[in-house]
Amino acid sequence: MKKHYILKLTLLSAIIGLTSSLSSELTDIDRLNLKYMYEGAKEIEMLNRSMEAGMRQHNQKIQPVLTTKTETTIDNSPMDSFQDLGDRLYLEKHIEDANNTKVEVTVVNDMVKIVTTTTKKESKITANGMAESSYSSSTTEEIPIPFDGDVSKLKKEYRDGVLKISMPKRKKT
Repeated sequence: MKKHYILKLTLLSAIIGLTSSLSSELTDIDRLNLKYMYEGAKEIEMLNRSMEAGMRQHNQKIQPVLTTKTETTIDNSPMDSFQDLGDRLYLEKHIEDANNTKVEVTVVNDMVKIVTTTTKKESKITANGMAESSYSSSTTEEIPIPFDGDVSKLKKEYRDGVLKISMPKRKKT
C-alpha cells in the first residue's frame, strides 16, 4: 500500500513541478494533457481511499477466530505386533473414522511406520455469515518387523477402516 502512495505522490510532484517550471513554454494542448493526467491521478487516489475505508469496515464486521492446539499423548495401550501365521506375518489394525482418515504405511529400517491423519471440516451459517472450522489429528506408530519377515514383498491394504499388512517369511537356507 505504501509503495502505491509513494508512486502516486512522485507522479503528482512530477506533474506539478513540470507544470510550474515549464508553464511559460507549454502549449495549450500540453497544459490540457497535464490537467487530465493530474485529474486522473487525483481520481485514482480518491478510489484508493474509498477502497481502504470499505475494507476497514468489512474487517470490523468479520473477525475470524483462529486457534491452534497441539497435544502430545502417550498411549499406554498394548503395542500392535505381527502375528506369525506359519509361512507369513500378518498385522490387522482398525482405524477409527475411516471416511475422514488417510493412512500412509512406510518401512523405515526394521520398522513399519503407520501415519494416520484425520481431517474434519464443518461449515455452518451464523447470524454474521458463514462460519467454518476444521480439525486435524495425526498419529504415528512404528511397529517392529520380525527378523524373518521379507520386507521386499510387504503388501498393504486399507479398506473400510481396516488396515491389513502382510509379508512372507524369508526362507531359511
